[in-house]
Amino acid sequence: MRKILFFIIFFISTAAYAATATIEQLPKLPEGTALFESEKTFGRRGKLGGFALKPSKYGIFYDDKQGGAIKMMYLKPNDKTFCGTYVILMADLSNYASLTFMVKGKTGNEAFEIGLNDTISNKREDAVMVGSIYRYLPEGATTEWQKVVISLADFYGSDMHKVYSLIFHYNEIGTGAFWIKDIQFHTEHLFNIEDEIYKKGYLLLDNFDHNDLNLLGRKTNTYKKLPSICESERAEDAFLGGKERALKLIYDKQSTGWAGYFTLLNQIDGEYFDLSKYKDVSFMIKGAKGGETFQIGMADRNWINIGDSLKAGQIEDFLPGGVTTDWKEVTIPLSKFGSLDFTQMGSFVIDFNKKQKGVIYIDNLRFTLKTKEELLAEW
Repeated sequence: MRKILFFIIFFISTAAYAATATIEQLPKLPEGTALFESEKTFGRRGKLGGFALKPSKYGIFYDDKQGGAIKMMYLKPNDKTFCGTYVILMADLSNYASLTFMVKGKTGNEAFEIGLNDTISNKREDAVMVGSIYRYLPEGATTEWQKVVISLADFYGSDMHKVYSLIFHYNEIGTGAFWIKDIQFHTEHLFNIEDEIYKKGYLLLDNFDHNDLNLLGRKTNTYKKLPSICESERAEDAFLGGKERALKLIYDKQSTGWAGYFTLLNQIDGEYFDLSKYKDVSFMIKGAKGGETFQIGMADRNWINIGDSLKAGQIEDFLPGGVTTDWKEVTIPLSKFGSLDFTQMGSFVIDFNKKQKGVIYIDNLRFTLKTKEELLAEW
């Protein structure tokens, strides 16, 4: 009887241990994992460190005044330098699904990106980033403790069997300080993006405020073929004002070549996004002078493989009066994009197809869900 009782207690405690783990409780790296001598010598679980190119600076330490929470500090004076901090894990995360931690800012609105290094990317100094803290805390860090929940699937491309460190990268100009505590890993999926989307009734793909990745953690970029060009930046001239930003596209479309901008819905070489339950795409738009024109396109899996997109039409086809110097909202039914497989969508595209030089601003790019009535009507 005692043996049976001991086994039950041991089984329950082992199951609980496996379901949630602190850094110290994580499984070790697989035997034979290739490590540099410096990684073997200086790398130990829970060790803190950082990186910087002067004049950027960082600071990181366990703060006894905050109950042993990790205090991180940064100073990034310009975009020509960089800095970041990290916590060494040296762990096998392959059986875990979620990462959680608590965060509190010294003044609030501290901005940073979150990433993971596996033992290969650590050697390349090329962490897999999932985007800004604002992706997981839409209001950002505050002076109160908040819980951050991240799906480990967001770190697409990392070898979860061989994770070396958790990265905090300071990608925005500024200075700040914040604390992190209670870093834990869970076998349970604690975050479901679809639940959040259904609560709001729409997917906000990008607000362009804090990161060059969109709010799905997917890549965004401009494309060009000379002599045509297109460049992008996050501009302070946002629709909502305040500290928010907008996407600024500076383009010069010549008679030859091409120029434009894309934001991905799929992971590169990964899963495509299902937009079959959505009815339209909308965004805010204004021009520096007015009269700017471009095509709006989307690509499913087939069009991604071709390297092109299917166009719904020119912006003025959906925006009475065309682009002006005032913010306007444009809404485009997804049906206008023609024959696409909306269960396997890859990208949204702004394509400058007419000879013109100009500047446009875009904000709050989102996809609206169909209502229950609209879904039932399709049956």
